[in-house]
Amino acid sequence: MACSIDSQRTDHDRLRFGLMSAGRRMWDAREQPDRFPEARDGLVEFCRAELLPHLERDERWLLQAQRCPEGRLLAGAMRAETRTMTAAVYELTTTTGACEAMALTRVLHTFLAAHDHHEKSLRTSAATA
Repeated sequence: MACSIDSQRTDHDRLRFGLMSAGRRMWDAREQPDRFPEARDGLVEFCRAELLPHLERDERWLLQAQRCPEGRLLAGAMRAETRTMTAAVYELTTTTGACEAMALTRVLHTFLAAHDHHEKSLRTSAATA
């Protein structure tokens, strides 16, 4: 029996590009103490306005997917990715160091790429079940 998984496709490439762009501005400001907090805050604002709402929307369909036999494990793993990305955004809001902020930006970018790959796999498994 096939299980319908209704993911709301959002452009992950746009989100990753936004992370990279904001991260680049932060990198450029890393040695200028007066500019770095503003650049970091810009990245935090992007995450709050774009990334976290996307993850919240995903949470709804991941809960649905987790009830389907063919999606249970992957959906559970994706929910763990969501918690990790949310925690990274929180850590980003409290960090003052450029190196730590850049590392957190890389974590977000990497997890978002994995999240995108897993979403495609989950859709494929649901469609072929």
